[in-house]
Amino acid sequence: MIAADFLLNLLLYPVLINLFKRKRVGQYIRKEGPDLHGYKEGTPTMGGVLFVLVSLLFGVLSKVDGVTLAGTFLFFLIGFLDDLLSIAKRNSTGLKAYQKALLQLVVASVVIVLVRPETTVDLFEIELEMGAWYYLFALVVIVGSSNAMNLTDGLDGLAGWVYISGTIPYWFFLKEKGFSERIMILLCAGVLAFLIFNSKPARIFMGDTGSITLGGTLGIVSVLTKTEFYLILFFPVLVVETLSVILQVLSFKIFKRRIFKMSPLHHHFELLGWKEEKIVAVFTAFNLVSSLIALEVFGVIG
Repeated sequence: MIAADFLLNLLLYPVLINLFKRKRVGQYIRKEGPDLHGYKEGTPTMGGVLFVLVSLLFGVLSKVDGVTLAGTFLFFLIGFLDDLLSIAKRNSTGLKAYQKALLQLVVASVVIVLVRPETTVDLFEIELEMGAWYYLFALVVIVGSSNAMNLTDGLDGLAGWVYISGTIPYWFFLKEKGFSERIMILLCAGVLAFLIFNSKPARIFMGDTGSITLGGTLGIVSVLTKTEFYLILFFPVLVVETLSVILQVLSFKIFKRRIFKMSPLHHHFELLGWKEEKIVAVFTAFNLVSSLIALEVFGVIG
């Protein structure tokens, strides 16, 4: 299934790219973004539609857990709607921030209601009972993961490589614990095929259709497997990117000063003069090394 997922995506992406070019399904660049991104205007976007739908198809054929599939599909619909509105309005803004957040909260709530998880959390092999507060915590994890991946998707290949560098080790970690979250690996196969066309110079972008779905799925899987805190170890780049935005906003509102030249953090390094390829390589390596250390610390490898 995994090989078939990869090959089908690999065969269909050139077709999708040509179709989107003819239909002018192109990316609109934020005006406040780095000047270095002007040339990307018009590049086909919404490329996540292919790797997500193909992975969901193979997920159904593989009899993946229904809640995971449903949650992944619902996050896909949010991202798809966001991209569709952006294309229709011919600017970089699709859904308004509060609209997107509300939809994410609704989907996350539906998942939690369906799962009805235990209210204990695994804080790096220390069991903590959170009681009713756990449900708020689970909401934050799922919605936060979705938004974190969305924030990270700002350079050619960055979100895709970060997803793969964290998900494969995370999957082995979950397998060691007795879980088999196959949808993550199916998405990895699709993302890997996508990266052939997304690495710089990108011929297509995943759009919110891809990034919101990938992040949302990670959050759902972590709640299902009670490994919410472990996401920090396997996806530190997502954490750092999100923190850079939060710190930037707080610093400006309180002190009227910016900590970074621009947030999320990858834009800060761009404005320092780093090339996109270097940023993607360094961030991916950092994410991978952190993931491998986590595997060694918890006895999966070593």
